[in-house]
Amino acid sequence: MNRQRSIAASFALTMMVVALVAACNKGEQRAVKGPSAPNGAGHDTLSDLTLNEDGLGQIQVGMNLDDAVGMGLLNENPNMNSQCDFVFPAVGAGIPDGVSVMIVKGKIARIDVDTGAVTTDDGAKIGDSEDRIKSIYGDDLKVEPHKYNPGWHYMTVMGDSASAGKAIVFETDGKKVTMFRAGRLPEVKWVEGCG
Repeated sequence: MNRQRSIAASFALTMMVVALVAACNKGEQRAVKGPSAPNGAGHDTLSDLTLNEDGLGQIQVGMNLDDAVGMGLLNENPNMNSQCDFVFPAVGAGIPDGVSVMIVKGKIARIDVDTGAVTTDDGAKIGDSEDRIKSIYGDDLKVEPHKYNPGWHYMTVMGDSASAGKAIVFETDGKKVTMFRAGRLPEVKWVEGCG
């Protein structure tokens, strides 16, 4: 009987140590996707909410605006242009300021980020150097000149086969990422937004 208690106590102690180690390492999550996986590009820690070609958390490209509003993810815009307009995350949705969502004909077309509180699934974020973006995405990255600012760039990553017809676009000032967006083509590449 004492032997069984000793084994049970040892097991319980081992499980507590494992749980403590797991809790202490919770903030150690690292990006592992992308051509340089697992950590070849020196990825930073991911944000709590990451953006990819398919969406941001529960906000998914292709989702109906009414569904996203009903789920408490996005605010309604009573004055919105039904062809194309932007809406913003609902208060309490857990989405940081600096995120806007393009709606085209009632569906989510793309998600724009201009806050450092959101990274991509691969760990890319605002403030990253162009070289860092190149090291993360490698040959999957296409660099094009900015439409309005000489020396600035659009750096586009096309989605994988599961995300055909979608992309991530980083805008830079020629040195660092100033904003990025993800979503379906062609909307994700529209420079003037809905303009």
